[in-house]
Amino acid sequence: MRGLSNTATALCDLAALPSRRYAQHTGGINALRGLITYSSSQSFHTSHQCAIPRNRSRGASALRRQPYPGRVSLQYLGDDLPQPVTDPSKHTDVVTSPGHGLWGFFNKERVSIPTPEEDYRHGRAWTVEELRHKSWDDLHKLWWACVKERNILATQQLERERVKPGYGESEAYTRNRLVRDTQRAIKHALTERYYAWQEALKVAESDSDIDLSGKGPAFNPQNLDVESSPNMQTSSAEVISEARSDAKDTKRLEL
Repeated sequence: MRGLSNTATALCDLAALPSRRYAQHTGGINALRGLITYSSSQSFHTSHQCAIPRNRSRGASALRRQPYPGRVSLQYLGDDLPQPVTDPSKHTDVVTSPGHGLWGFFNKERVSIPTPEEDYRHGRAWTVEELRHKSWDDLHKLWWACVKERNILATQQLERERVKPGYGESEAYTRNRLVRDTQRAIKHALTERYYAWQEALKVAESDSDIDLSGKGPAFNPQNLDVESSPNMQTSSAEVISEARSDAKDTKRLEL
C-alpha cells in the first residue's frame, strides 16, 4: 500500500507541470502506470469488522428455547473419577451362557480361526439321488444345517481378513463349495417333487374317485361293493367255517 501511495503522488506531481513539459513526461507516466499493481486486501465477508451480533436469540436452541450459557464451566464435581483397572488379575470375570445363540456362528471348538487340517475334515456333498428318499422334515433340517455351516464359514472368513494369518482360505473355499452343492441338490429334489405334485393334481382333477373340494375325504371310491362280490362272500364263509372248526378242536383238547 505504501508503494501505491508513492506512485499516486508522483502522478499528481507530473500532472501539475506545464502543458509543454507534460508532453515530455508522457512516456514516463505510461511506464509508471505499468508498474502499478492492485491487490485485494478486502476480506470476503461483507459485514464490517467492528460489527457485533445484535440478535438476542443467537445460539438459542430451536427445540428447548434455552439460550446458550455465556460461561461454560470446565470444572467437575468433587467426586472421584473412576480409574481404569490395568491389573488383569483384578478384572471382572464375564460369565457367558454356554447355550447362547451367538455361539452358533462358531464351530464346536469355539475358535475364531480353525487350522487347515480342521477345515479339511469334511465329507462330500449330498447328491440328488440320495435326497429323493428323504422326507420333508429331513430336507428342512439338512437345509438349515447348511445355512448354519455357511454362517460359521463367513464368520471365519471375516476374522481371516482382519488378522491375515495367511492360511485356511483354500480349505474354507472347498468346504463352502460342498455346502452350496448340497443346497443346490436340495432345491433340485424339491423342484422334482413340486413338478410331480402338479402332474398328480392334473390327474386327480379328471378322476371321479377323488374329491378336491376339501369338504370331506379326498378319496371316495365309487365302484367298490364288498357285499355284492361273490369272491368276497365265498372267502368270508370259508374263514368263518375254519374259525368254528378251530374252536371245536380247542374244546376237545381241553376236555
